Amino acid sequence: MIKLNHITKTFQTPSLEVHACKDVTLDIGAGEIYGIIGFSGAGKSTLVRCINLLERPTSGQVSVDGIELTSLPEKELRAVRKKIGMIFQHFNLMRSRTVAQNIAYPLKGSGLSKEEINKKVNELLKLVDLEEKANVYPSQLSGGQKQRVAIARSLANDPKVLLCDEATSALDPQTTKSILRLLKHVNEQLGITIVLITHEMAVIKEICNRVAVMENGEVVEEGNILDVFSSPKQQVTRDFIDSTSTINKIYELIETDDPIVQLAKGESLVILHYTAGNTDKALISDVSRQFNIDSNIAFGNIEIIQNTPLGSLVVKLSGEEENIQKTILYLREHNVKVEVLKTC
Repeated sequence: MIKLNHITKTFQTPSLEVHACKDVTLDIGAGEIYGIIGFSGAGKSTLVRCINLLERPTSGQVSVDGIELTSLPEKELRAVRKKIGMIFQHFNLMRSRTVAQNIAYPLKGSGLSKEEINKKVNELLKLVDLEEKANVYPSQLSGGQKQRVAIARSLANDPKVLLCDEATSALDPQTTKSILRLLKHVNEQLGITIVLITHEMAVIKEICNRVAVMENGEVVEEGNILDVFSSPKQQVTRDFIDSTSTINKIYELIETDDPIVQLAKGESLVILHYTAGNTDKALISDVSRQFNIDSNIAFGNIEIIQNTPLGSLVVKLSGEEENIQKTILYLREHNVKVEVLKTC
């Protein structure tokens, strides 16, 4: 559906050149919810604006639904852009127009009759669950409701692609979840391809199928969400994953010699990193029985990603040193990554 081929975008300032995107190549399939994540300044927002040519690439080609946008004259580009919806962090609603008028605005000049436009607007209001808000103004809405209006407006021209540039960054966590559920519903109901730009890994893991991680204008890691979360290859990816987990708190506790990490004779403190293939196995019970050790879970972080449990546990293992070593070997043989933090 979307093909970015060696996209480079350079901004010229009076004092220097800013390389916002550097030779980015991505292939986003039809019907995907595709995430692009990066810290501030990584180039992700510039990249998403290159998809609909709000920012024209310095070099490279952009193709959407088989049409190469970078080669189109302006008039044809404007027509193609109608099939690429976009929503923003700050909603960009017109304050002097009602909710219904905001949603209807993209249909100006569409050739539809007033009745057809009203029908379309009512269908979109129902889709985003705002039927009772048709005649109110944006100032009377909450942030989440404003974003729902923006989503409805972006769908007015029946786009095949929806670009979301930090669409949940201005919202509280509960409202963010409701907007992500709506986007997932839109994806499933309409089959629309969604590209989601964010700096929050919690947003990516909630609804995306695949993710590209950007740093300094480059895509440094890309893949299926489950693969990226279970086996991150780059430090920046690990940093993003750590931002959604409590597991790294263990290192602070060790540094301060917190009581939770203090060990008695014959104990070892380990982190068990579970992957998709082993979360459904009773491995801790198995090793306790087989090797005559006690296993005390201090704390952990297990979550569901793409309907698969994934995460880590901090565990105290107690028993004979030989049996603890057998336990660690057994766990590793069953694809559990074991990190030994300290022993006594």
